[in-house]
Amino acid sequence: MKTTFRQQSLITASLMTVSIMIYCSLFVSEANSQTPKLQDDNEYPQDFAEAYQASCKFNAVAKGLSQEQAETLCNCTLNQFQSKYTLEKFQKLLEESTKEETPEELIEVGELCAEKLIN
Repeated sequence: MKTTFRQQSLITASLMTVSIMIYCSLFVSEANSQTPKLQDDNEYPQDFAEAYQASCKFNAVAKGLSQEQAETLCNCTLNQFQSKYTLEKFQKLLEESTKEETPEELIEVGELCAEKLIN
């Protein structure tokens, strides 16, 4: 399945939108559970992962990706973030992305997963 350059640009924009939405949902998630428990080293709490997936897929489809492409992209990014960053570090990166330019760490994951869609 080939992805056009336009779709790849939309993926990057979508990730930025998702990061803002996830950051906002963190406050709700934290309010609902006093201390999120991680099942594995960096596995994010289920409510956080579900909110991320829903927001990511919605935005990816809104930006022109198919449901299948959105599913692939969002699974990839969540898995990459979990494998690279603790929940606390990921939350910090998301917070930074709402205040200034998107952190390079988030862009790298987005580009890596976008390449998987192209190939």
